[in-house]
Amino acid sequence: MLIREAKDDELEQVRRIMIEAFAEYQDKLVPPSGALSETTEQIREKLSGRGGTLLVFQDSEAIGSAQYYAKEDYLYIGRISVLPQWRGQGIGKAIVSYLEELAASKSINEIRLGVRLSLPQNVDYYTKLNYKPIEEHEYPCKSDRWYIMSKMLDQQER
Repeated sequence: MLIREAKDDELEQVRRIMIEAFAEYQDKLVPPSGALSETTEQIREKLSGRGGTLLVFQDSEAIGSAQYYAKEDYLYIGRISVLPQWRGQGIGKAIVSYLEELAASKSINEIRLGVRLSLPQNVDYYTKLNYKPIEEHEYPCKSDRWYIMSKMLDQQER
């Protein structure tokens, strides 16, 4: 498996993987996941100057992706996406590990990500990776809530 920064001309591939990975949530989440309607241009604009996008390859096939950007004193990870047929093989964990190492290399000591409470399996997944809820938010329509989860990176983890 190879994880690397996506090139600008690969952002459509990032978008395709994200759409396929989030397709299971179509018509199940209220409000709908923004991942399902995000355009390549929106990805480019969102990440310009302060973040990046990863692609994950198995041999020459792109099988996963993620987006990230630096905030004041933490790295935010979003849109972690693994194609359904590749799940359960540690790819999501490898993406998170890669981004934790990236943050550490930039002397960033905290990682944050958002997880909907209506997807308890995702909350459990990140809890097992030592992320803890630090904030709880509710959508304006009051149909769902989400956690901002955080992990502090210390010297022993690097």
